Amino acid sequence: MSFLKYIPYLLSVVSFACAEENFLLVDAVSGETVLELGSAIDERMSPCSTFKIPLSLMGYDAGILIDEQTPIWEFQEGYDDFLDAWKDAQSPQSWMQCSCVWYSKKISCCLGLQEMQDYLSVFDYGNQDLSGGLVMPGKTDPVWFHSSSLKISPKELVSFVNTMLQNTFLLTDHAIAKTKAILFKEELPQGWKLFGKTGWSGSIGRYDDAILEYAWFVGWIEKDNRAFSFAYLIREKKIRLDQRIPRVIHLLNESGVIGRK
Repeated sequence: MSFLKYIPYLLSVVSFACAEENFLLVDAVSGETVLELGSAIDERMSPCSTFKIPLSLMGYDAGILIDEQTPIWEFQEGYDDFLDAWKDAQSPQSWMQCSCVWYSKKISCCLGLQEMQDYLSVFDYGNQDLSGGLVMPGKTDPVWFHSSSLKISPKELVSFVNTMLQNTFLLTDHAIAKTKAILFKEELPQGWKLFGKTGWSGSIGRYDDAILEYAWFVGWIEKDNRAFSFAYLIREKKIRLDQRIPRVIHLLNESGVIGRK
């Protein structure tokens, strides 16, 4: 009976053993690298839906987003509806939780391309290339931050998260606090709290003679005045998306940071 509870974990280990994993964990205070895995830590690629982290900061700092439940925007016929949850009215909290594409597009259009460009410059966010432009919500339109030339590496994402936590961006405290609130995931052992955002792309093109999916989990853990930032990237023919967060928690445990006092 005791063995059975380990079956889901053992299956995930087999799955991840066949994938290309990249993981960077850094002490957000000292900047010390705690754990580094994989060969693509410096490789730039689309941030996918992890871009909702800087987009949230922009939205709250600019006053477009107010709190966790405001503004509520209604779904309209023709909006992106890849997931059933996207067909409901969305708040900032539900937008982040269900990764609603059309809500992201509305925030982006409210900000405007130049203001977003200015924020990315302040954030030193990857290659800062928004040449893909902005589009209105709609199933036939591309999601600009997936399909444009905006690229960022796992190492740059960790640096971005570190800087956000220390708020050397000089954003409003409200923008930082509310972004953290809608990124909260769960309580971990020893009093640590997990925050972050996942991301996924169905195709990364050819890599070692295979068409791969790739997926992210980017965020941090914090406790009292301590924090550790991380970026996790996996590339594989078919990814078990529900295993990204458990896998990161396993890596956090392996690193020993959760047990630190």
